[in-house]
Amino acid sequence: MSKSVNTAIRLLTAAFVLSLVFCSITAAEDWPCRLHDIRRGGITSDEFDWPIVQKWVKSYGTPEPAWIESPAITGQTQSNLKPRQNFDFCYDVAVVGDFLYFGSSRSGAVTCLDTATGSEVWTYVTDGPVRLAPHVADNKVYFGSDDGYAYCLDASDGSLIWSERAGPTSEMLWGNGHMISLWPVRSSVLVDGSDVFWTAGIFPREGMYICKRNAADGTGGWTATAMKPHQGYLLASSNALFAPSGKSFPASYSRSSGSLLGYFNNSARDGGCWALLSPQQDQFWVAPSEYNDSKQYYAESRSYIASVYKANYLIADSSFAYYNTDTQIIKFNRTDSIVAWSEAYAYPYALIKVGDKIITGGDGEIAVIESESGELFWTAPVDGKAYGLAAANGRLFVSTDTGKIYMFGQRYLSEDFNKNDTVDLSDLMIFLESFLDTTLPDED
Repeated sequence: MSKSVNTAIRLLTAAFVLSLVFCSITAAEDWPCRLHDIRRGGITSDEFDWPIVQKWVKSYGTPEPAWIESPAITGQTQSNLKPRQNFDFCYDVAVVGDFLYFGSSRSGAVTCLDTATGSEVWTYVTDGPVRLAPHVADNKVYFGSDDGYAYCLDASDGSLIWSERAGPTSEMLWGNGHMISLWPVRSSVLVDGSDVFWTAGIFPREGMYICKRNAADGTGGWTATAMKPHQGYLLASSNALFAPSGKSFPASYSRSSGSLLGYFNNSARDGGCWALLSPQQDQFWVAPSEYNDSKQYYAESRSYIASVYKANYLIADSSFAYYNTDTQIIKFNRTDSIVAWSEAYAYPYALIKVGDKIITGGDGEIAVIESESGELFWTAPVDGKAYGLAAANGRLFVSTDTGKIYMFGQRYLSEDFNKNDTVDLSDLMIFLESFLDTTLPDED
């Protein structure tokens, strides 16, 4: 090969590689609410260009959860149960496009960050703690506050579009170091198409409510009586709304009327604030329940199917399910329940699936595991227990109980240059030279 032809090939190859480095991520997918979707499925088809590195971390102060569980009492029936009201142990996030949104139980604010840099875009302050992640849809941000209101903001600038209080009065009381409504919104605000749902109230004697409105302007819909003090993230199928209740039974309601369809309870101690609806919308899991297991039910009949031993969190695709215990991560076939693999990994606080990888949250560390084999693929340190995980548009976001929010992404992205971030160009040139030397023949 002539020297001139070889040089031309090398230059064209370098240009091609650089175009890959600077191009936008393909097959990008948003993460618009806690655990990705209204089933709380925790699975995205988004693909990462591994390896990823920490790009930024922000600290917003230690979260102030609504409930601090009392220490176990020896001999008490429920002394060994895990916390069942742990829905606000970190600042969970929603990510759409180039922006991240989260609420704060500490400041009562919802904040929007630029995902590339972590810089604040806007902040909206309410009159009470915001305990659950927002839901972002149609360029609007929906969330509830302990001040008793459900809110809808413009996602671009944080301006108020509408808000509504379900409780009959503006009465407040002292709770968890803040003034809160007698009817705080302790569920997520869930959006599905033109409908938005939420619950308000945790004190049975004061009344509890479940609400449906038009998502665009907050009008219409209905307000029904909630039968439990619902807390945690709502789920929805095509015809039912599912509401966890912490230490009490989860319930299902009619989407069309708000009427109670029934409860999910196989024993007197079933409950938990984490729940999952299967991709087919036919099965429902909730945890932790009796003996710290996850309970599985038929979604429509609410009849009990099985217990998943010591499961903290579970994700399910059409063929397999994955779950974490305090000391293991396990994959099993959903058809016959045969275990595909079981590994001794202690990452008990969060679990999602991104492409062909399982991502888990532990104490001081997150881990990535190959979903096919169960092999450990990658780990990264974080400060605190990683209760929140989100993956969107080629980036991984981690929220911990110390109030930290991390972003992990590719080593080189176009915004590193477009936004004047510091980038080590010598490293990039070394990479290009190494790539060319190993893929092309030497010049004659």
